[in-house]
Amino acid sequence: MLNKDFESITMSLTAPQLPGIEMLGKQVEVSRVEKELQELFAGDATGSDSEESGGIARASLLNLALYNEDQSELAKDAAALEKLTSETACRSILIHTDSAAKELDAKAWVQAHCQIGGSGKKQVCTEQVSFFLEGDAPGLVRNIVFSNLDSDLPLAFWWRGEFSDAFEDRLYSRIERLIFDSESWESPRNQFLRLRDAEKATSSPFVPHDLAYTRLSSIRAAIANTFDRPGMENKTGGIQRISVRFSKGNRMSAVYLAAWVASRLGENLDRKKSGPDHFFFSGKGKGKSSRPDSFEVTISPLSEDRKGAIEVDLETSSELVAISRCQTKRFLRTRIVAKEGGREQEDWLPVPGASDPSLVTEILNRAGRNRAYSKLLPLVRELITL
Repeated sequence: MLNKDFESITMSLTAPQLPGIEMLGKQVEVSRVEKELQELFAGDATGSDSEESGGIARASLLNLALYNEDQSELAKDAAALEKLTSETACRSILIHTDSAAKELDAKAWVQAHCQIGGSGKKQVCTEQVSFFLEGDAPGLVRNIVFSNLDSDLPLAFWWRGEFSDAFEDRLYSRIERLIFDSESWESPRNQFLRLRDAEKATSSPFVPHDLAYTRLSSIRAAIANTFDRPGMENKTGGIQRISVRFSKGNRMSAVYLAAWVASRLGENLDRKKSGPDHFFFSGKGKGKSSRPDSFEVTISPLSEDRKGAIEVDLETSSELVAISRCQTKRFLRTRIVAKEGGREQEDWLPVPGASDPSLVTEILNRAGRNRAYSKLLPLVRELITL
């Protein structure tokens, strides 16, 4: 049940006129969500009686909430959760809000996403609860989420867009994994500062996951594989320059890649020699053959006729390394050219799907404390303030 502070909320059954609202299943009273879910699974997970009644297993290992204040993305979010729940056993909670509405109102829907067995019958189903909240009321989102969690299972929270006033301490103190996408932020600096303050404000902070960083998994693997090749094992100390090119909507991924390379090489940012699109690192490499004395990373837009999100060129004292998306197939191509003699080597890695649902699935499947990313955040915050 909702907190008593919201007893006067309308909770009407009039469906809003929004694209994708028909994808949310059966509209129900907010106070009857749990009972409606029980009735849903007492039948055939569609809300009607059939020969399959009673033969469906409910699967849930965690709670997954998706929150968005942009109503135009309702259909996109509903489709994303349907995709996610086909691979992850969870109770999913979709929340869309319109804080500009003058009156408080809450509407709810329930549905199930089912896996089909070899016999063509539904065997395992996961449940989804959707809400559309209107009006600006402190704590409304928090109360809706907490009153609809599946027992004491962990809560993963996918926050779409920028953090708003709904992102408050009594909400994020209960979140185990916070998933967001810094590419969608107009002011990444302010949002990262808000994220840092939230992490410091709770004794048991959430584990942060940025989709802008997760998208780099393939290209990070390609860079690591390059310097694991015979003859390249000790060449990281000779890195002099790195050029990163990013497609529209992927600038934060380029910043992350610069920070990741610097952190792997153990270098410090030289702010005096750096700017918004070029980062100069130096300091820790002296006297260590595996680390360069200094190197520069430049980031710039990728030509619009090129496929792929990120391309990177690395120049060592003896090689030129170019990593880019193949323009005809879903592969990353690594090309290594020796400066003397022009000897060339090539390597190819398949590029997995990079849709938001696939990235979130990857995050949930890996779990862990995401320590490598957390260690990277201070440097990323520093780079975006240049």
